[in-house]
Amino acid sequence: MESPGRVSGPLRVAIILFGILAAMAAGALALFTIGESYATVTAAVILVTSLVIALTASPLLGRTVLVVLILAFAGSLTIGAFGAIQILAALAGDQSGPVEPPDPEMLASAERKIDQSADDNTFRVELSEAELNAVLQDALAEVDTPFSRITLDILNPVAEPALIGFTGDFKNGRLTVEGELTAEIVGGQMQVELLEADVGMFTMPGVARDAVEDMIGRVADLNRALAEEGADVQSVVVGDDAIAVTGVTSDGQTIDAGVLLTAFGDLGGLAIPQVDVTPYPPGVDSAEAGGDVYYVALGDSLAASVGVEGFADGYVSQVHRELSLSDGIPYGLRNFGSTGETSGTMLLGSQLAEAVAFGKSAEVRYVSIDIGANDLLGHLASIECSEDIDSEACRSRIDASLRAYSDNLPMIFTEIADAFPDAKVVFLLAYNPFSLGFEEEVKFEARSNEVLASLNAIATDVAEEFDFLVADGFTPMRGTATATTHMTDTPPDIHPNRVGYDVLTAAVLDALS
Repeated sequence: MESPGRVSGPLRVAIILFGILAAMAAGALALFTIGESYATVTAAVILVTSLVIALTASPLLGRTVLVVLILAFAGSLTIGAFGAIQILAALAGDQSGPVEPPDPEMLASAERKIDQSADDNTFRVELSEAELNAVLQDALAEVDTPFSRITLDILNPVAEPALIGFTGDFKNGRLTVEGELTAEIVGGQMQVELLEADVGMFTMPGVARDAVEDMIGRVADLNRALAEEGADVQSVVVGDDAIAVTGVTSDGQTIDAGVLLTAFGDLGGLAIPQVDVTPYPPGVDSAEAGGDVYYVALGDSLAASVGVEGFADGYVSQVHRELSLSDGIPYGLRNFGSTGETSGTMLLGSQLAEAVAFGKSAEVRYVSIDIGANDLLGHLASIECSEDIDSEACRSRIDASLRAYSDNLPMIFTEIADAFPDAKVVFLLAYNPFSLGFEEEVKFEARSNEVLASLNAIATDVAEEFDFLVADGFTPMRGTATATTHMTDTPPDIHPNRVGYDVLTAAVLDALS
């Protein structure tokens, strides 16, 4: 029999049931309005209180608490439903409505800056916050989006991690989304972390926040957006009400090195040094050759044999031929090298994916890779660096390139190591095509050698972590560009000639031996 001073069995069950329902509803409302920690406390307090009342309270207090729980449950559902309907109407309504026009003066200023870099092998574009918002607003008109306007507010100084406030006005309804995010380039892709976001009276919980992060990341991913234009974004520096984007083009065009020759001044002509290298016979004049066991090559224009008549005179085909002879095995060949490839485009493009797929279906004994020259050499050939390689403008380009390279290379090597676990992998270090033999007299040559050495140090350290072999393509080419490249041609070209490819072949074979 129930104690006369306690609630009855049915009332106790009702209190517990509506306590659970009220805890869930009020907790969910708190989650969407004031945050996760408050939601947990709200739900816990309601649930514990209802349990205590159900077990210890008098019938009168029990009935009073039951009414309060029912009202809390109904009220939370009503408020939540009203807010959810508003948000759904804003997100799911007609997205083809008008977008507010950008500031025409700021848009024109931003477009001029972008156009000035359009024909360069590398780019560094700095946009003010107002110019950035004009470009973003102009882009909104080209996509299906629920927003009529998005405004960014850069909150951090340059020296600190990016912190960007944003406000978005929906086309449908009168809701506004406000929040803060951080963003950085990692592995050639924009990584966005949404720190907070409020839609009307609601704060987005974890799941919704992840979805918004993905949406913002797709919109803001500069590398994906510029991939169709053959561009690789290496760095995005945000701060002091401005954004600076640094990168290189990856469409395979040859770097115009002519401007750099002015840095060497009047040195009585460019002497042609003697290069002590044994000429190698031509290899297969193709990127592919059949076989039971394979040698796979990845890389940029060096792997693609740019600078000589065909694949037969490139280092990949020559290495393939020599390995087949020395091992007594007619190795097959798959040369995936692509002109203009950078470490960023290798991660985002098709070359690495195709090589990895091939590795899953074939027996591969050797893998060679060269990547990184295009990350850097275009910056060295820029006006900023050719005029003064020690200038802040030049240094910022180089530093951005090296940081991106150090992020990208471990990701590339991880995929190679996983795809070719039984193969010998050799990485070919980059040479300096601006090393003409005047290092003692010309600051540019000396500094550019130091920059290439920094790039190669990154590659060497990462290769050692993966137990990859390292072929020194830098040292034997140092000071020999007049003999080993097309730098003395008109116009000058940084790619190796036949002698240069013999030097690189020797470097790869020496590492493999």
